[in-house]
Parts: sequence; structure tokens; C-alpha cells
Amino acid sequence: MTRLLSAKYRHAQVCEASAMKHSRDLAQDPAWTETFRVLSVATIKFEMLSTAPQSQLLLTLADSSISTKGTKSGIFVMYNCARLATLFEGYKHNMEQGLYPTFPPVSSLDFSLLHDEGEWLLLFNSVLPFPGLLSQTAALDHTAPGLHITARTETVCKLLVQLSMDFSSYYNRVHILGEPRPHLFGQMFARLQLLRAVCEVLHTGLAMLGLPPLSHI
Repeated sequence: MTRLLSAKYRHAQVCEASAMKHSRDLAQDPAWTETFRVLSVATIKFEMLSTAPQSQLLLTLADSSISTKGTKSGIFVMYNCARLATLFEGYKHNMEQGLYPTFPPVSSLDFSLLHDEGEWLLLFNSVLPFPGLLSQTAALDHTAPGLHITARTETVCKLLVQLSMDFSSYYNRVHILGEPRPHLFGQMFARLQLLRAVCEVLHTGLAMLGLPPLSHI
């Protein structure tokens, strides 16, 4: 009963937050039904799975602070997934319009053109540590008889939220899809390749939590 009430309450909050963001009520729009369902599930899962196995779980139904800018919610991670999807769709559209060339081979990219501190935060705080984190997410407990596995989902949630915060800060500050000038393409492609890796980490982490990425919110 509590789980059902929590799901309904979070769904209502997600719809309300979306109405504020888009300045119109989309709750009755069939095109948004699945999006709102995924966002509601993501919000609840992050609330539950961000808690360490040995800690007490408290769901505060009175909390009405759900927002795409609220870094404590799973909706924030989903929002930044959608921002990445929009970014790559923007590149694809401009390429089809002839403004940008096709993406070159990765081996030809010059990553020394990545000068911004935010780019290195994304790489060293999240992208590079992610494989090691995966190996630690599920650990066998050999201290007790029988087969015991401790799933450290809170580490995955923490990394996804931190990665989303770092990406959001970078995205708001750096114009990734620059002017269609040949001398700027090298840096643009290096940045896009880095964000491809960011996107892969987000998608893999969400898949581990049983959540699909969204292309729009």
C-alpha cells in the first residue's frame, strides 16, 4: 500500500514539475505517458537504491522538491541523459544539412584540444573509474556460510548523480556544437567523443538499475 501511494505521489510530482518546465500540462498527452512513467520509476529507484544495504530507508512523501535541476533526484540523471541525446541529435541534423562533416575515426582525433577543467573532471571522476566500480558493485561475502552477494547499488547511483552534476556544469558553460568553421571542428569532435563516453557510462549505469535512458523530458 505504501509503495503504491509513493508511486502515485511521485508520478503526480513528475507531472507537476514537467508542467512548470514546459508551461503546460502534458499529463494527458499520450506521447508523454511512457516518459512520465519512467521518470516516476527512476525517482523512486534512486531514492531506494541510493541507500546502503545496512542503512535505514526513509521515503518522505511530503517532499515536493522534484525538479530537473534537483541533483538529489533520479530525474536529474534522466534529464541529463536527455540533454546528451538532444546534443547528438543536433550534431546529426547539422551534419545532414552540410554544416558539419561526418564524424572522423577516433584514432584521428586530437584530444590535446581538450583544455577545459570540466572535460578532465568528466574523464577522471567518472569515465575512467567506471569499469572498476562495476567490478565492485556486486561482491561475494565469504565470511558467512552459503552464497551471499552484496549489491552496492548506492555506488552506481552516486556516480551517476556526480557525473550528471559535472556534465550539467560543463554543458551550461561550454558551447559544444560551435560555429561550422573548419578550424573549430577538431575541438568539437574531441568534445563529442568524450561525451559519447559520458553517454555510455550513463546508459550502462541506468541499465544496471533497470532504467531505460530518455531522449526527451
